[in-house]
Amino acid sequence: MSRIKYNLGTDGFCFLPKIFSSYQVECARNAIWDVIQGQYETGVQPENRFWNVGDDPESIIKIDKPHLCNEQIWSLITDVDFGKWLADTVGAKKIQVWHSQSVWKPAGGGQKGNAGWHRDIQYWPFWKPNGVFTAWIALSDVIDESGPVQYIRGSNEWEDIPGMDFFNKNIASQDRILERTHDGFKVVSTNIKKGQISIHTSRVYHSSGPNISKGPRIGMVVHFCTDSSEKIPVKGELTSYLNQTENESICPVIYEN
Repeated sequence: MSRIKYNLGTDGFCFLPKIFSSYQVECARNAIWDVIQGQYETGVQPENRFWNVGDDPESIIKIDKPHLCNEQIWSLITDVDFGKWLADTVGAKKIQVWHSQSVWKPAGGGQKGNAGWHRDIQYWPFWKPNGVFTAWIALSDVIDESGPVQYIRGSNEWEDIPGMDFFNKNIASQDRILERTHDGFKVVSTNIKKGQISIHTSRVYHSSGPNISKGPRIGMVVHFCTDSSEKIPVKGELTSYLNQTENESICPVIYEN
């Protein structure tokens, strides 16, 4: 575990070494592209599509629960070593995937490729903050020009900051809010190689900027809960997220000790 960079507890995020082989990465990339094109190997559609064939080719392509659509994606997120690394890193006896997203950020999209500063828990009213995390699997090499995920080191200890929103692509305006509330904050970019993973807590602030590299930035996002996570009862459509955790064909347990 000494090969882990940064500290999940104090920094709010950490980077793991390369876990997935180049072959696994290539298979997953091809599978995600198939799903993007509307080809569902299993016959099951994704939970949601935020981009469809014919839409703006420079916009972020995000698809929810693509692991239901393709066996290669399912194999990636249920990999035994992946589950063990997550458990060891967060100190859990059980790891369950409760949601996944594929994110394909094309080159040349400018501000359309931005994701504003936010913390995940602000969109998860059905979870208490502790015991829920996000793993980001790099399926392409990520450099500064790729528009990597950026973390504010230690912001997992901050109070909520009004005005922070994933969907606000004007990161510069959010930066000004941050500068007024937290002078001297440190931003760390997730510059990692394909096959590597970053993990972050539900309360750390993060964003990403435009991809000005020559190729797409491709990642698989895995939201997971642990044996210490606590659900909050909710009503309406959001109840499905709690109910689905009882169905391992949708929300697989990938580690249990």
